[in-house]
This record gives sequence, C-alpha cells and structure tokens, in this order.
Amino acid sequence: MGQPETLTIHSENGTVRFAGEIDAASAASCEAAIEAARPTGGKLLVDLSGVTFIDSSGLRVLVKAHQSVEFSGAKLVLVHASPAVARLFEITGLTNYLNGAGE
Repeated sequence: MGQPETLTIHSENGTVRFAGEIDAASAASCEAAIEAARPTGGKLLVDLSGVTFIDSSGLRVLVKAHQSVEFSGAKLVLVHASPAVARLFEITGLTNYLNGAGE
C-alpha cells in the first residue's frame, strides 16, 4: 500500500481548490481554508477536481462548512468533484444537499 497523498490547498478569488486526500489528518486544514475564504455574501466555490480520496472526516467538514456558510447568508458550491468524490456523494445521498456537487 502506498503513502497517502499530501493534501494541497490553493485559495484565490472566491475559490478554494483541494488536491490529494481529505481524511482525518487533513480535515482541520480543509476546515480552516474554507473558513478563511468564507465570503460575507455571494458564494464560495470549493473545487474538488484534484481530490483522490475523501473519508467521513472530509464529508463532515464539507457538510459543516455548507451549513455555516449558508447560515451566514452566502452560498458554498462544490464544483468539479472527481469521479471518486462524486460517487461518494451519490452513495451517501449528499449530491443534492451539497450545492453543485459533481458539476
């Protein structure tokens, strides 16, 4: 079994891009990146095209961020989910809940 992929995070112009694995080890970094980029209005795009793996810790972060951003009057939109991530959203029933999942 290979080494886990280190998560990289890039944030600019209302978009946060994740690449690598979102798991228990990287969940806090994901949460912090989304919180730091959180708009006071409008929308925040979370690009998941480079995510190769996501576990329940990662799902928790995305659901919590979605709720928090929506509560503040903004919108969190997940875009470009990799096939593995899109499939997990589908299996867990989160595709319709998380705005734009799988786009």
